Amino acid sequence: MKKNAISAHFLKTQLTALRCPVCQTPFVQVADNALICQKGHSFDIAKKGSVFFLKAPVPTEYTTDMLAKRQHVIQAGLFAPVLNRIATLLQGTAVIDAGCGEGSQIKTIAAKHVGHYFAFDISKPAINLAVSGADFRDDTAFFVADLAHMPFASNHFSDVINILSPSNYQEFKRVLKPQGQIIKVMPNANYLQELRHLVYPSGTKATYDPKPVQDHFKANFPQAIFETLKYDFPLTPTLAADLFAMTPLTWQVAPERFDISALTTITVDLSIASVTI
Repeated sequence: MKKNAISAHFLKTQLTALRCPVCQTPFVQVADNALICQKGHSFDIAKKGSVFFLKAPVPTEYTTDMLAKRQHVIQAGLFAPVLNRIATLLQGTAVIDAGCGEGSQIKTIAAKHVGHYFAFDISKPAINLAVSGADFRDDTAFFVADLAHMPFASNHFSDVINILSPSNYQEFKRVLKPQGQIIKVMPNANYLQELRHLVYPSGTKATYDPKPVQDHFKANFPQAIFETLKYDFPLTPTLAADLFAMTPLTWQVAPERFDISALTTITVDLSIASVTI
């Protein structure tokens, strides 16, 4: 079965999870490989199975090449302990991944926890990459969509996952059903510290202060539970080069200025915050 047919079948069974981002009415049918809302707005299901919900593509700094390298590093296991932990935290079977990037993380989670997954990102190249591989899943839909106008029904979802990505807590609260859960992953001070020290041995970028982001989450959700996952991840020369290319830490620097081969391990230092609302 073709990818767009797989997606069409999945979306037909999940129409109640979606709402039109233009008029906020429910989607009522899938016809001719398109999602159609109550007021007639139509969104095509692309050949590779994704749906584009934006009025126009939004330029970002995430290029296809950078995203492919990020995909390689994640598939090699950079975040494996984190994704395993998220899979155990999930409360239900209707799950959003807000800011899913190139899709590797949600695919890993979906393989460990039976559910229906709705992943979106504002980057069209990221979503194109997410649906391009042989690991296409029949329990996961990928969308190009806006965090401020998520194409999802209110009070429907059991969990919203948000991994190292911007958040919109008002929208997260809207789409969650009563006793739904937000799971947010945020960097701690030592996240990727070897790479940071290589590129910025001194100055304001030589350190990272996680407090503003974490305090903002705590201010919105005082009852949140925080746990820390910290470990060393071994790097081959290829993984080191791909890691260097994938992170915003290095976007403003030339890789040839640095001895990337000196990176043989990298510190993963993350907080997983979970809260039921």
